[in-house]
Amino acid sequence: MIRLAFPRNEIYEPLFQECEIYCKSHNIKYYKLTEKECTDFLLQNIVDAAFLSPLGYGKGVKIADFRIIPGPILFAEDYTGLATIYFKKNLKEVSSIRSNTPDDFMMVVARLLLKEKFGIELNLEHNEGTKSEILSNFDSAILWGKESGEDVTLDITEEWFDLVEEPLPLGFWVCRAENYPPNIQEIISAIASQTLPDKVEISEEFAEDNIQHYQRKGNIYWKWVPELESSIETALLFLYMHQLLTDIPAVKILSRD
Repeated sequence: MIRLAFPRNEIYEPLFQECEIYCKSHNIKYYKLTEKECTDFLLQNIVDAAFLSPLGYGKGVKIADFRIIPGPILFAEDYTGLATIYFKKNLKEVSSIRSNTPDDFMMVVARLLLKEKFGIELNLEHNEGTKSEILSNFDSAILWGKESGEDVTLDITEEWFDLVEEPLPLGFWVCRAENYPPNIQEIISAIASQTLPDKVEISEEFAEDNIQHYQRKGNIYWKWVPELESSIETALLFLYMHQLLTDIPAVKILSRD
């Protein structure tokens, strides 16, 4: 039996939309997990392939010989609204920050961007509250999505693009070099939405009467193209520089490396 693992986060839903029907008819077992659990399951050989972030991929550098499977992905370029840093109004300095998913790669990147770009170095602690609840008790919050309102905010993928001028790789399929289903590329394509686009342009929504506001734009990449490989290398180097990885793993592509 083939086993797969992927994050139980709704932003990835198009990548696994046909999973239940396809897996049931092809004797495939799948696990919806946290991002960390997806990494752990692949490292422990519980699954044949998992959808990992660059951080998850990098964790295998001294333990396993991972390969990235060209296929469905999620990479974010410039403004996307996928995740947001919110600040309490009228702050003179930021002294506390919370998230309901602090271990997710996107949140980790946000914390490091605050340190790198703004000199804000804080521990990102867990809090299950909503945006309003967190901001009523703490200075800032890092959360998936983008809520409308008058909050002071930073778009995480936009801040990343401003820093490195490359897309932020949020996730891609990974397997072990020595042991994977021969039709794994067919499988990961079949469980994704059959109308999955290569790329989607995102435009910020705003009130037309706000003349000081400008429309920010970006792209979400849903399918692998070789030109995106360098953005993974950049993300791995960034994680290494901030000591989240002990070594910089090579970006190895299945059937090529």
